[in-house]
Amino acid sequence: MPKEKTSKHVKCDVLFDDNSSGIFAAGDRVTGTIELHLTKIKKVRGVCLLISGYSAVFWEAKVPDGPKNKKVKAQFKGREDFIKKKLYLAGSENGAGMQLPPNHIRYKFDFTIPPAAPTSMEGKYGHVRYLLQVTLERPWKFDHNFQQPFTVVCQSDLNKSNEVLCIPTKAENMITFYCGFCRSRPLMVSATTPKSGYAPGETIELEVFVQNSSKVAVSEIEIKFQKILKFTSQTRVIGQTQIPKEERNVQYEVLEVHKIPTIEGENDARFVENFVVGPIPSTETTQSRIVAVEYELALVVKPQASTKRMKLNIPITIGQIPLAGSAVPYSVSGGLQKLNDTLNEHSSAPPAYEA
Repeated sequence: MPKEKTSKHVKCDVLFDDNSSGIFAAGDRVTGTIELHLTKIKKVRGVCLLISGYSAVFWEAKVPDGPKNKKVKAQFKGREDFIKKKLYLAGSENGAGMQLPPNHIRYKFDFTIPPAAPTSMEGKYGHVRYLLQVTLERPWKFDHNFQQPFTVVCQSDLNKSNEVLCIPTKAENMITFYCGFCRSRPLMVSATTPKSGYAPGETIELEVFVQNSSKVAVSEIEIKFQKILKFTSQTRVIGQTQIPKEERNVQYEVLEVHKIPTIEGENDARFVENFVVGPIPSTETTQSRIVAVEYELALVVKPQASTKRMKLNIPITIGQIPLAGSAVPYSVSGGLQKLNDTLNEHSSAPPAYEA
């Protein structure tokens, strides 16, 4: 990105037409006005608008390198552009220059977000961001840059997905214990949801059935509804050497945790746990090659006096448009505003990777 510099003599406002929140759906046409307020004459080569939408990943890790495989620090990077458009509102890139008088100047802009653009997101190892940058290009001086982020939401329709989202999903597992030279009878746990596709405002109903034929009690069953962010690098950099390299880094973000208390040995038990889906982005695994968003219910069964742990995972698909017949009391517009507020808390942070 260009070196950012503002001026006390220039104020810039970016106003979206009929959309004060700056939240748009993939495929939307975006129109608006850029307002410059100048208190003194500014000599510029041009006034340009850069429209950008991109995913970027970045992290550092120690890897073996060289003849003795000594571990050295490496950077893993990647970038993918969905929107990259530069428009001159006044002047030109190779223009002779012009003077902007002290005045209130307005410029109109108009562009379309690609239908396949992924939802805005912020993660530990990468992000998906959308940005308007207004630049006063000044010959022989630093440019003046003014930035306005906006949010894109993929209006994922669960009804267009595979029919498997409508049917119950089940995960089950079993473990046994050794008491001296004897193996105990099994501890079996199963978890079921009536479907695997949900929209914000819906409730995920998880039924957990425990059949404990062993004499070992279960101290706790921990259930996490969590987001899984997967980041894939395109290059690896060690010193001045850069090579193509696909590596994956995964971030887990726990959205809600429930805990089922003790279940005694030689006992069966059944529990129903409800998880309300809040204003979260849709599951996205195809829109970007380097950033993916997934969800799951992850169960960890903890037997008493044992280091053994039983794990079960149920994938959950999140969309913005619910399956037909679903009752969703959640306000979509209010939820999108909450999602936008959450994203904007992070979007002012330095980019993870800029090409």
